[in-house]
Amino acid sequence: MTAISRRTFVGGSLAAVAALRYGRAFAAGEPDIVDVQGSDPQKMIAALLAALGGIGKFVKKGDFVVIKPNAAFANPAEWGSTTHPQTVLALAKACLDAKAKGVMIVEFPQAKGEMCLKRCGLMEAMATLPAAKVKLLSAATDFQKTEVKGGVSLKTTDVAKSLLSADVFINVAAAKAHYQTGVSLALKNHMGLVYDRQIFHTALDLHQAIADLGLVIRPSLSIIDGTRALLSNGPAGPGDTAQPGRIVAGRRIASVDAYGLTLAKFNNKNMTPADVRHIELAGKAGLGEVDIAKLKVKKVSA
Repeated sequence: MTAISRRTFVGGSLAAVAALRYGRAFAAGEPDIVDVQGSDPQKMIAALLAALGGIGKFVKKGDFVVIKPNAAFANPAEWGSTTHPQTVLALAKACLDAKAKGVMIVEFPQAKGEMCLKRCGLMEAMATLPAAKVKLLSAATDFQKTEVKGGVSLKTTDVAKSLLSADVFINVAAAKAHYQTGVSLALKNHMGLVYDRQIFHTALDLHQAIADLGLVIRPSLSIIDGTRALLSNGPAGPGDTAQPGRIVAGRRIASVDAYGLTLAKFNNKNMTPADVRHIELAGKAGLGEVDIAKLKVKKVSA
């Protein structure tokens, strides 16, 4: 599949362009975080977007939108290791309703890509919305080398070309524990958009590299799907699960991840950014306030 593109980016230009989008259209009084409680992911996404001022705050007519869920494991949806497929579907539909020129769901599974999409329910869900396309990343040719300006551990990385051609990027992560990083939330979800993930684990300071990646991949909106949560044995599971029945979101990814820690007791612990170093480092890098006491939170029910 060929990504829909209106402009071509080269080298490190993604960082500059993304930085412009990252701060675009902040409205006076807009909450830092929206926290939606409910049981129907589609109604919850509708309530979330309304609380943020509507999808039009993020998606304009003619935009090409890339949505990155966590669908990297060939596991049943109830395990909580992947983003709820109905959450992704509702978000894609909202973008199309806003007259987006194209919506692409992008994922880079560990292996057995189509099986991952099938078992987690995403393939079946997106089949009901054929106007939104699904792209599985696989080969090196799907990626482009990009400079990480300001990176401490991560200096360059190969980023998905489909992301580089997007006008709007929405990160919609699962809420789950992770055996190496404590949790896998929005910042960690970015690793499914780079080609060489192994280097993060073998040659770099993992937490610092995840924070560095946040300097070059900057979502217009970051969402954590806490409709269910994987509490232990993450990121793949199976493990203990909970049903928080919440979806949280905001523009500043470090703030979203910091607040996302309140969704559940991950690894049998009430965690704070001090327990998840990449969140703390991302806050220090300017990617959002991580002291949740300082965040303006809007709670709604759906």
